[in-house]
Amino acid sequence: MDNNTEKETEKVTQDPQKNAKLKHFAHQLNAFLIKNTPGMRVIKTMIAVFICLGIEAIRQKTGTVYHSSIAAVVCMQPTVKSTAKTARERVIGTIIAGIYGFLVLNFIFPNVTVDTREWYYYLVTALLSLPLMTIMIWIKTPGPIAITVIVYLIVTLKTTDIPPIAYTLERVADTLIGIAVALLVNWFPPLNKLGKKMGQVEIAPAPEQDQQIKA
Repeated sequence: MDNNTEKETEKVTQDPQKNAKLKHFAHQLNAFLIKNTPGMRVIKTMIAVFICLGIEAIRQKTGTVYHSSIAAVVCMQPTVKSTAKTARERVIGTIIAGIYGFLVLNFIFPNVTVDTREWYYYLVTALLSLPLMTIMIWIKTPGPIAITVIVYLIVTLKTTDIPPIAYTLERVADTLIGIAVALLVNWFPPLNKLGKKMGQVEIAPAPEQDQQIKA
């Protein structure tokens, strides 16, 4: 047998071993990634924030651009069903907070002559959050109290000269965008399929043929 034939035979013998080693490495890498994943909810939240910031970039907003991202983070839940329920409640809370904040800015603060540059403006703003939270409890919707108060504070503590009605509508729109993005991301079938695989996969040893590989 000449040298060329010996080399070809050796190459044929080594190729299966090389492929088996690559399969073994891929299996171990996959097991490591699954075992150390931060969880699908975390991944979905990151994706939702990414999309929200992308939307804000397209809208070319000036000033704060994170309101929709806050709403998406607050709204994101472990399952599609729970996210849908949370989204519905958050929408109700957002609308109520927007109307309440608008009324406070236009009818309460002007009548009590509260100067937005004075310290007691913040005290009055904080005190007026109590009736808002009480309303949410009265209508038996305590779940979205957090996002409701957040929207209320964003509206009443505005630092721009935009008219109250325009500012309120913009902030409510921001929050609704975040809620919609969270709902869409949590529904997205490929992500749920990946999450199901990550949650059910068994971290087992490499296949038998891979274990027989000799270093």
